[in-house]
Amino acid sequence: MMDISVTVPKTLLGLAAASIFLGLITPVSAQEEKSNSDLKISGFLSIVGGKILNGNMDANYLGPSQINGSNCPCYTADWSNAGVYTDSASLTPESRVGIQITYKMNANTTFVGQLASRGTDGTPNVQWAYGGYKLNQNWEIQVGRKRIPLYYYSDFQDIGVSYPWISPPPELYGWEATNYNGASLRYNGNVGDTNVSTSIFMGSEKVKDSLYQKLYYPGKTEVTWKNLIGADLEANNGPLTTRLIYMQADVRNQNIEIGLDSSAALNALGIAINLDFENWFVLSEVTQLKREFKANQYTVTAPAFTIGAGWRIGQWTPFINYAEYSEKSSDLAQYLPQSYKRSSLTLRYDLGSSSAIKAQIDRNTDVTNNFGGNSTLFRISYDRVF
Repeated sequence: MMDISVTVPKTLLGLAAASIFLGLITPVSAQEEKSNSDLKISGFLSIVGGKILNGNMDANYLGPSQINGSNCPCYTADWSNAGVYTDSASLTPESRVGIQITYKMNANTTFVGQLASRGTDGTPNVQWAYGGYKLNQNWEIQVGRKRIPLYYYSDFQDIGVSYPWISPPPELYGWEATNYNGASLRYNGNVGDTNVSTSIFMGSEKVKDSLYQKLYYPGKTEVTWKNLIGADLEANNGPLTTRLIYMQADVRNQNIEIGLDSSAALNALGIAINLDFENWFVLSEVTQLKREFKANQYTVTAPAFTIGAGWRIGQWTPFINYAEYSEKSSDLAQYLPQSYKRSSLTLRYDLGSSSAIKAQIDRNTDVTNNFGGNSTLFRISYDRVF
């Protein structure tokens, strides 16, 4: 029997229990009544457990022997929240729960708030807190706190039932800032037979005691993203969905304890192309992030991609996926690049329209031999929305 060593914060357990309780006891008639009212309450829950089945670090391994207190070989499944798996089974790295409240003040004005708690940080954090005002049928202004729409699944990457993997590929999804405080102008409409949605967004973000930076540095690191501005465009026509994204920001990382004060200009480009037919589907996404450290006169370019295919067989969905992340540094003396590649096989079983169970095997290769080592990981999850 698998020995699961779990340290899950009490706040996460409390929100999870409340989520399950609300989802189980709310009768259909009450849910229908609530959906027709001005106030809507919804939520999500993902209980994810996993462990490294086998792993190794080559003789010429140059990386740390521990990452955020976890002995290596180890696997980072959630970079933004420092979710790391080792050879001890755990529910902590990726388990999460959240509650969202939507209030429609009138036909044009809506307020949205969302709290989420994670196994890596049991303190409930505000993920969404914004107001939206419709200018007309197609245009809307949104002001407040939102998720940075850098990737195809950014807006709903915490909602496990919305995608076939255990979690979106960490080779793309996971940086030191995932939210921003600011404003966006959004358009939704049709161009002929094509559904089109696009937005322009701008703002800033400050992350105190960054979990992402704990993967690299001891102590508390403060991360600041300023002058963040970007635009995205998504088009859907029949089975084909295409999404384009461009974003730029000024990034600064500060850690007094180790004397770190690093600034860079960030530029990001991305494209996602997805095909979804009745029984089978293909998911693909390509991004490139470039950081220019002007004071130190070097750049780091990080292209990444993922491609996968799945087949729906009743309630079952087998899914295979491949992903790569590769950094290139213009000055190896100042920055040693990291690169990874990973193949995975996922089997999903839908319990209904609102919940699913998934099992996944990942084979991760530490190409540059400097962060975590090679590993084979097994994970299983229960995902639910209510």
